[in-house]
Amino acid sequence: MKLQWKSVSAEQERRNSLLHGYRSLIERDVSRTDRTNKFYEGPENPGLSLLHDILLTYCMYHFDLGYVQGMSDLLSPILFVVQNEVDAFWCFCGFMELVHGNFEESQETMKRQLGQLLLLLRVLDQPLCDFLDSQDSGSLCFCFRWLLIWFKREFPFPDVLRLWEVGGQLG
Repeated sequence: MKLQWKSVSAEQERRNSLLHGYRSLIERDVSRTDRTNKFYEGPENPGLSLLHDILLTYCMYHFDLGYVQGMSDLLSPILFVVQNEVDAFWCFCGFMELVHGNFEESQETMKRQLGQLLLLLRVLDQPLCDFLDSQDSGSLCFCFRWLLIWFKREFPFPDVLRLWEVGGQLG
């Protein structure tokens, strides 16, 4: 699969706006993903190249879904732990099988998850729900990113690794 995107000429890519768009998004996101982590630090870091290559390969593997902003955040901890391109790719594919709905354009999966979170919150803390409603935040839109990328940007990297391990995603 990696050979598929590696063998696309510049001319071919220019005529394939979808692939070109995926590549542009990936390059932009990879350059910003976990840059304070030593594994991804520096301009010519091999970790960044692996992140880039795995994401482009995933686009070829699941072209209909392609690449959506946030996927680099989900791959980064997996690659950090596995540190092998092939194994990290297949682990990422398995993880994406679980969460691909989070990245679908309709956002139905995300809406359902936010609805489930709201139901849970109503059972556990109705006064908080009432307060959020009074602040026009009852839809929990502020929780969207938490669920989309599994709290990846909400906690320091080591804590995310721990959280995902406890949640069964890395363990």
